[in-house]
Amino acid sequence: MDVAVGLTETGKVYIRRSDLERIARRIGVTVDELAARLGARPEQAGRGVRYVIDDLWGIVLGKLVELEERVSRLEGRRIEEDFGKVLDQAIRHSAGPTGYAPLRAVKDFVVSKLGISDAEFVERLAKLLSERRGKYVLLEGGDDKIYVNGKGYGYIKNTGM
Repeated sequence: MDVAVGLTETGKVYIRRSDLERIARRIGVTVDELAARLGARPEQAGRGVRYVIDDLWGIVLGKLVELEERVSRLEGRRIEEDFGKVLDQAIRHSAGPTGYAPLRAVKDFVVSKLGISDAEFVERLAKLLSERRGKYVLLEGGDDKIYVNGKGYGYIKNTGM
């Protein structure tokens, strides 16, 4: 879609009314709604009307920040989904004959795989334990302990529930 934009005498960006109408129709809004979203105001230009966008860089930067927030939320969701899978993988990888794995080894594996901090691991583990009650068993033994909800644990087991 061709859109004619230009610069006013004062250096502000403008778009022709006909182009703005075409864009508005295409996205299903009125010209006035689109102009308001863009922060554009109508201005007489010869025999026609153009819409002058006073703060184009503000709009562009605002959209970039909005996209960054969306990406961060999506990445956060991905890590949440992956956390359980990677945790299970780490338990299987580190488990002894009883099925229990040293929690420190599991933490190290998950932290390196997902690129999260130790504190974030503990936070996500506590959240996962509360969401999936009965799926994991924690034991308080062991020399190296990780503190979850105020208690020190040394081993973890996936019960498969």
